[in-house]
Amino acid sequence: MALPRLITRDHQQAGVCAASELCSQPDAGLFGPGSITWQLMRENLLTLAQGRIALLMLADSRVAQLLPAGHDVIQRLHHTQVFLLKVIFGNLDQAMLTLDSPAERRRTLFDIGDERQLLFVVSSWMDSCRRLYEAVIEPLNSAHQERLFEETMLLARVLGITEAHLPAHWHAWRGDMEQRLRQPWSLSPQRRRLGHVLIREQGYPGRLPYGQYLTLAPFQLPEALCQQFRLPERNLASHRRYQQRLQRLMEITRRLPDRLRYQPAWHEAMQRLDGRARADLTTRLLNRWWTGQANLVNSGWSMPREARPVSL
Repeated sequence: MALPRLITRDHQQAGVCAASELCSQPDAGLFGPGSITWQLMRENLLTLAQGRIALLMLADSRVAQLLPAGHDVIQRLHHTQVFLLKVIFGNLDQAMLTLDSPAERRRTLFDIGDERQLLFVVSSWMDSCRRLYEAVIEPLNSAHQERLFEETMLLARVLGITEAHLPAHWHAWRGDMEQRLRQPWSLSPQRRRLGHVLIREQGYPGRLPYGQYLTLAPFQLPEALCQQFRLPERNLASHRRYQQRLQRLMEITRRLPDRLRYQPAWHEAMQRLDGRARADLTTRLLNRWWTGQANLVNSGWSMPREARPVSL
């Protein structure tokens, strides 16, 4: 086993400083409304991708140390989702403060001190979102895939992974991810049981109106991993159910109004860019339902007044 490449506080601050220097529109944040990351992460549908992310995290022995029980998996995924919403849709000040907060990071899947493992977590999250987006909404062309790679590497950089240890291009990143997924999996009985209960018995994620991840698992995860977690086998019957599930998700996505289809944090960010100091009541209520917080990324977000930068 390779020696871990430890992430230091200096690595994190260097990544944050480098990203902030490249940011041309501070109010739009690190990525901005024209980015592929915004295009993907605004979709509420992608909460379904957390089913795949949960299984991949449980399959990795080091990351699984953060997830000793089912409620730990759910809480870590939820806090990671909120953390990413703040980093992606927040303005530059909000993103920097979120990244610089040990308390916020400590509750997420990014609370890892090894660069290889952290890159796997970041890649798994973005790859799972991309796969589901392409299966239900639309495929990304090669130019968009390259942009998604660049933005994912920016996210990895601000989380503390040094540039020397990042993949050089999209094909290298995708090749590394596919090689990681093809490796032999050796899971403890506890982790196998935890993944089985979470996905098959509890129907995680189970968020309305998208439902559970179980039907999608055989065709979005390696077959060996599905066998480890005792998930449905890949056969004609499961493929028929998979296609029906995709069709249903397509119909739901097409029929939902934008207010319900897209993340409230995205609406909040768009209202911020339109000059509103605070999101409207509907957005705040939906934010509360999805994340447990009414305000995430507006100009008057809930931060102690004495800690607010002058620009806020």
